[in-house]
Amino acid sequence: MTASKSTDIRKTFDGILPEKAVGGLVLVAIGIVIIAGQLIPGFGQYTLLAVGVVCLIAFALTREYGYAVATGITGGLGVGVLLSSVASDPYDGAVFMSSFAAGFLAVWILGLGAKPRETNPWPLIPAAIFGAIAVTIVTESSLILQAVIAIAVVALIGGGLKAIYDSRKEA
Repeated sequence: MTASKSTDIRKTFDGILPEKAVGGLVLVAIGIVIIAGQLIPGFGQYTLLAVGVVCLIAFALTREYGYAVATGITGGLGVGVLLSSVASDPYDGAVFMSSFAAGFLAVWILGLGAKPRETNPWPLIPAAIFGAIAVTIVTESSLILQAVIAIAVVALIGGGLKAIYDSRKEA
């Protein structure tokens, strides 16, 4: 994962707006969204989705991976909240989990467009787990969920061991 440094002098909008200004605008916009959720009747269910849209705009302007993560997570949750409010009772959990899974998948996809490009597959693990939970809800069988969790455990341990091995080679 990459992180912006305070010494980073990259510009956005072809040099019109500095990165810190975009960050400040994002904070102001999120604050306004939260206030709107408190003051406008019925807007509360759109709050997470609106924050996701703000972060998506910031990602489009900066290509910063952090905004991609925020976009996917808040956007997935926001879509899940909205869709769950209209889904039939037996499937509202599956709809919510599917939306959350799609949000993590979006993090990975947006990472491909980040600068620098982010190809770390970490978002695919929660995407697979939340997707498997959705399938479990619909099918009432935990077999797929158990398989996905087993694969995720192997991937996490394998990735961790590889990171440890790579760090020893660099030392």
